[in-house]
Amino acid sequence: MSDTFDLENSYAYLIYRTVRALRRQFMRLASANGLELFPEQWFVLVRLVKQPGCSQSDLGRDFDDRPSMARALRNMEEKGWIKIQADPEDRRKNQVYPTKKGIEIYQLMASVVTEERKRMFKKLSTQDFKTFKRIIDQIYEESMD
Repeated sequence: MSDTFDLENSYAYLIYRTVRALRRQFMRLASANGLELFPEQWFVLVRLVKQPGCSQSDLGRDFDDRPSMARALRNMEEKGWIKIQADPEDRRKNQVYPTKKGIEIYQLMASVVTEERKRMFKKLSTQDFKTFKRIIDQIYEESMD
């Protein structure tokens, strides 16, 4: 049986490898700034700063893992980064808000991430990013069928 599958040219492998490298890099940046902050928590903080009061279930849907999201939110609440409260219009739902501390972490890391992006992406053009986004969005859409 011939082995015709080349891992180094597998798009799924290349994406996986890149995601892992970006995850490690983000965690190094957070640690260098005195934070134990995981990328998933960062994504939540970004969403909450932009959309305070979004529901816990929406966050779980956005990140496609409700049980892990519930754990991450509890952890973030224990650290004082977010506040979870019952939705006054529907007690079955929870609304999530960033705290002052969460907003401070967001502001710090937004600056750090922006600088790191400049460093990492300096050889890529605006058109490269437009093309990449179009391609990655298309792959995502096709994988959802």
